[in-house]
Amino acid sequence: MTPKLHFACVFLVAASCSFNREPLPLPPSFQALASATEEGPAGSAFLGLTTELNQAEDVFSLEMPPGVRVTAVEEGSPAEIAGVVVGDILLQFAGRATDDPQRLQALLEQITIQQSVVLRLQRGSEVVETDAALIMQDTSRVRHLYHVDRGFLRAAFRDNQEGQPQVVELAGESPLAKGGVRPGDVILSFQGQDPGSSAEFLRRAQLSLQPGDEILLTVVGPRGSRRELALDAFDPGTALTQFGLWPLFLWEREIGNDRGEFRIGRLIITDIFRYSRDGDEREYSVLSLLEWETGELVLEDNLGSNSESQL
Repeated sequence: MTPKLHFACVFLVAASCSFNREPLPLPPSFQALASATEEGPAGSAFLGLTTELNQAEDVFSLEMPPGVRVTAVEEGSPAEIAGVVVGDILLQFAGRATDDPQRLQALLEQITIQQSVVLRLQRGSEVVETDAALIMQDTSRVRHLYHVDRGFLRAAFRDNQEGQPQVVELAGESPLAKGGVRPGDVILSFQGQDPGSSAEFLRRAQLSLQPGDEILLTVVGPRGSRRELALDAFDPGTALTQFGLWPLFLWEREIGNDRGEFRIGRLIITDIFRYSRDGDEREYSVLSLLEWETGELVLEDNLGSNSESQL
């Protein structure tokens, strides 16, 4: 075989070869924000506010404006007496930022004695401060112990005394563990911004990250050591979904679905042999002349319209 003919054969084989790889999806449970809770007597300071996230005007923006928006003020509560009204943006509570409702709740839970605190509010374009005389309440309710992210971070977090996310536990494949984060570390910033509470931190991570994306964190250890970290979000990798050499064979499968196909002798109109799989069902074909299927036997309940069943 001459060099030119050899090269032509190699080129034709390469041109006839097809393959494809697709990223493996994160299982749906990985996207869920799980949490551990406990129920029991608990005491916390009472302010009398209902708040929500201060959303950006652009609904597609991932930027979170500072503070929480006041949606309700209880009559006769410390907040009403202090002059807080619906529509105000609560920027700070006792000098600490309140960028999500859970952080405000965490700060209230840390107070053990009745006291007065300074609230910083934004009302329109004006920023004001007012004193609120908190009262203590004894309650029996469900309390969050920690939140779990099974997807991009693969770690569990709780709120520390400052309302910041603190690492409770790390999974074996957690990118945080590979980057040097340890249980007890506190997340000070995420992608250069205040992470909010543990729930808000995980919510932002799920909204903004894709598998393999770079994560920028500032963390501080139990002894005060501050570190700047750059690591990659968890990436499940890719898988081969198609491989073939025309006209000899073709193999395909669908990621996330129990489906696949294998063909031998790929002719223009038909295939010499074709095998398809869809769950428990199997379909076979020889030259499209001889075809048969196999599958799981399903019992169907065909009851008449007048049939009744009583338990």
